[in-house]
Amino acid sequence: MLLHEIDVPSQIEHRNTLGRGWNEWGPSDKVDCVITNPPFGGYEDDGAGSDYPADLRTRETADMFMALIIKKLLKENGRAAVVLPDGFLFGEGTKATLKRLLLRDCKLHTIVRLPKGVFAPYTTIKTNLLFFTKCGVVDDGTEHFHTETIWFYEHPYPKGYRSYSKTKPIRFEEFQVEQAWWGDEANDFADREATEFAWKLDFKSLREQAETAAKPHWQRAEQLTNEAAALDGKMRDLRGRLSGTPETQKRAKLELQIAELREQAESLRLQARDAQAAGDRLYWPIFNLDLKNPNAPEEESHDPDILLEKYKKLLGEIEETQNQLKSELGAALAHHFVAEDT
Repeated sequence: MLLHEIDVPSQIEHRNTLGRGWNEWGPSDKVDCVITNPPFGGYEDDGAGSDYPADLRTRETADMFMALIIKKLLKENGRAAVVLPDGFLFGEGTKATLKRLLLRDCKLHTIVRLPKGVFAPYTTIKTNLLFFTKCGVVDDGTEHFHTETIWFYEHPYPKGYRSYSKTKPIRFEEFQVEQAWWGDEANDFADREATEFAWKLDFKSLREQAETAAKPHWQRAEQLTNEAAALDGKMRDLRGRLSGTPETQKRAKLELQIAELREQAESLRLQARDAQAAGDRLYWPIFNLDLKNPNAPEEESHDPDILLEKYKKLLGEIEETQNQLKSELGAALAHHFVAEDT
């Protein structure tokens, strides 16, 4: 705080925020603004986070902080700026669930992508600045996503830099270009323009397309699950009859019917899982926010493996072109000789 010119810091507590139980956070703990660089790459002790909602349960520190910020700490219209590693942007599982929660309950309007070395020499992990605003709950019977457009800004190295270091750290003055480009959230950043460093993602269209593609698979999964549940009901009825049937022959017949129904139900559940997975494969990739700058020129790589792969691809293209030429020449010659014979 002193380094940021707050001469008399107050209301500062030295404690482990993540050591506090999920249900111990109340309305009085909510704030208007959160600015944080949560520790990432580490894990809390066993037991920490065990009372988090099941779909958000994790021991990874950065993920736990994000869950707290979104669900417990921000007031409605509260703003947040959070430093997170690339792993959060492309991560699946709990990370994908967190991003879905973030994009649904908040307006994630800007991601500033920082280059390598910002935290050197302590870590070489690439990091990002996420800026978002907590939005109100829309209770209209449907699931409402507040994030529709996400702006990305790729922060460039200063001229002459190839990386940052302890002796050549990132400087606040470098962000003047972002500040000039930033615009105003009040008009939904209408003045922002795409540049060689800035681009935007139409997340709303991407999500709607993914949901449309995935929906038939999910509906099929639900239908198959319901059919399996109906067979379970028939099996329960047969088991009830079985307990009251002393005759061996009738019992054997009922047991055979139960076994057949069980096999059918298991088959339906397997098909339902496959259908659900097919829908998920179409839907969940939209939460991969690890996007490259589409406006940046392609960097020439000198990695031997990459160069070898490009060489193989080029040889394949040359061979394909040669085969096409041979085919066309063969067809032309055949036509020529046919014309001479006639």
